[in-house]
Amino acid sequence: MSPSKPPGTFRYLQWHNAPITLFTTIMKLSDQYFDRALSLIPWGTQTNAKRPIPFFNETMPKFIERGKGCRLWDMDGKEYIDFRLSLGPVTLGYCYDEVDDAVREQMQKGVLFSMASPRELELAEMIRSTVPNAEMCRFMKTGEDANLSNVRIARAYTKRDMILMSGYHGYPDWFATEDSPNNGVPEFMKEYVKVIPWGDCEEAERLVRRYGERIACIISIPYDFNEDTSGSYIRYLRTLTREHGILLVMDEVLTGFRLALGGAQEFFGVDADLASYAKAIANGYPLSTYVGKREYMQTLDRFKMTTTYAGETLSIAAAIATMKIMKREKVHEHLWAMGTLLMEHFDAMAKEIGVEGKAMGLPVASWLKFTTPDIQFNERLAYLWQRELYREGIFANLRWFICYSHKESDIHEAAEKARRALHRALECEPNERSTTVPFYH
Repeated sequence: MSPSKPPGTFRYLQWHNAPITLFTTIMKLSDQYFDRALSLIPWGTQTNAKRPIPFFNETMPKFIERGKGCRLWDMDGKEYIDFRLSLGPVTLGYCYDEVDDAVREQMQKGVLFSMASPRELELAEMIRSTVPNAEMCRFMKTGEDANLSNVRIARAYTKRDMILMSGYHGYPDWFATEDSPNNGVPEFMKEYVKVIPWGDCEEAERLVRRYGERIACIISIPYDFNEDTSGSYIRYLRTLTREHGILLVMDEVLTGFRLALGGAQEFFGVDADLASYAKAIANGYPLSTYVGKREYMQTLDRFKMTTTYAGETLSIAAAIATMKIMKREKVHEHLWAMGTLLMEHFDAMAKEIGVEGKAMGLPVASWLKFTTPDIQFNERLAYLWQRELYREGIFANLRWFICYSHKESDIHEAAEKARRALHRALECEPNERSTTVPFYH
């Protein structure tokens, strides 16, 4: 066996520097595909968060073949109740008929034209009537596109060159200086970007006082999907930026159309100068939008910032259909109700099994946090539980996202499977203590 080209899952495990002795070498169809993918596609996937976890090799699918409602099926035919929802974009459900019908109808007319489509105006007007402070908007394809566009507008408007960032905002250079220069981002950019650890009000104030007149904007996620659900941090940033004449860019890529129809601006009652939306806006179709107050958005009249596919009509049609459904039906009320039911199950599960734990976060993206005095035990147990959740047919996530297609029966079924998985994780923990090395908290 050549160490440079090991067969089957060995290539996958060695690529991850994983202890091969932990895993089976039986080649499922998805294993075969992933082995081929690694030879052609860096990571074997397009998205970092979709990289398979070696420790979960027996249970975590490497590819998903199809989805419907809140369910997924992998290449080997196994069915999962999904709480990952494609990392957040799927708010209504997979293959949601009304959305897909709208896309098929638009497809008959065309995908992209030589001039703007009237659907662009239709969607822009819907966004203006839905999203706070969206006096003007433009479209892009991804969340980082929208974030980068807002930062450019802020720099052009203020004629300042520095930004402060708090939270994850995508892969562009401006948001990746912490790993410079190893990641190809020029080291000099660290002079123009300073990082505020999310939630650290003291560091935010220190940086603003030190660099105030150079700072164009603070770009921050409004909620870090953690235990602090108060919104106090983003409110503090709003106050701080107003005091110092700095623009506040709110990255609502993940919170938009999920916490509420009007996103975190509506939910926390915070007015952003500029804001970015993506993910849930089109139920999985690739679309983002950067919005803001007219005073700032009209800065675009002074320079070019453009891309060919921003007006692609299929995703715009999907967004129009998605927003119509959200406005017509009680989508967010349902998300909160199903999330609350899941959290009740989490609390009951911990109590019944006899492990110290508590449901945390907001109902639309909650989790069960283990709270024993042994922090390392809590981390190992969470890790083992996630592995066993996949075995039970629950597509797990660090935060359990809820979609409109999750019904009470799905939540009850998922809770029973999660309970069995937790029992097994507790049984496994003593024997796997030395080999379980969680990489997340």
